[in-house]
Amino acid sequence: MMNKSAYIMTGIATGAALPEILNQMSELEVTRHDIELKKLPKGFDGLKIVQLSDLHNKVYGNYNIVLYEKIAAENPDIVIMTGDMVSHGTPEIPSFLSLVQLLGSRFPLYYVNGNHELSDMDEKTFRYVSETMEKAGAVCLDNDFVNVKRGGGSIHMCGLCYPAEYYRGVKKHKRSWKAFKLDDMINYMDVKPDDFTVLLAHNPLDFDVYAKWGADISFGGHIHGGFIRLPFVKGIISPELKLLPKYKEGVYNSGDSVLVVSRGLGRIRIFNRPEIVSVTLHCGLV
Repeated sequence: MMNKSAYIMTGIATGAALPEILNQMSELEVTRHDIELKKLPKGFDGLKIVQLSDLHNKVYGNYNIVLYEKIAAENPDIVIMTGDMVSHGTPEIPSFLSLVQLLGSRFPLYYVNGNHELSDMDEKTFRYVSETMEKAGAVCLDNDFVNVKRGGGSIHMCGLCYPAEYYRGVKKHKRSWKAFKLDDMINYMDVKPDDFTVLLAHNPLDFDVYAKWGADISFGGHIHGGFIRLPFVKGIISPELKLLPKYKEGVYNSGDSVLVVSRGLGRIRIFNRPEIVSVTLHCGLV
């Protein structure tokens, strides 16, 4: 057991680190990835996608102007949002919608809803947010897809949005949680991934299913980078209170399928700066 001196020293060390922890919680970081993909049509070589995830109502500058300027500086071809952009109580919906309006006026913008959009807004608020986002040019891909054309080619831009029963650790379903399987994926998605397919899916923990289904590249969030990041092991805990989550940040591979996981932008974070992800796609060798 720790003696009194050890407790005092621990308290002093924690207090000394607190200002830096608080500073990092609002210090935006841009993480850039260059990813080669075998099936990517030649016309999409060099396509830049900026991913936002898990904002949870956090505001960067007046009406999110600081966040917008960071995104705009990347000059993306497409901006995507992979869920949980709004959250409990939804006090900052106007700031979030302002960000959407700014982005939608300049970039093609696609999104899927996460578990918090589905659980934290009443029906009236959810409808208002959805309609305002649509008017701003944001395209909702919840269990839907669009064809994106460029340079004489096209790709499927798809989105998966499933209910809380598939999220590990959600209070209501802790004892009745259901594993998400390939048959579920096929039932939810009304498209066959025959062409090159980009998948937006809030929960990265089901990447193995996305890969089997045929997604060429998937984007997710949800894990918040593991909440507390430490050297070497990086994120150590997931929202469902599991240690060392398998997919928590960065780029992962399963065969020819790739997963990109954002650490997210909101919530309490320890040594875990909020993250904008910038991905440039390249044609790989066949």
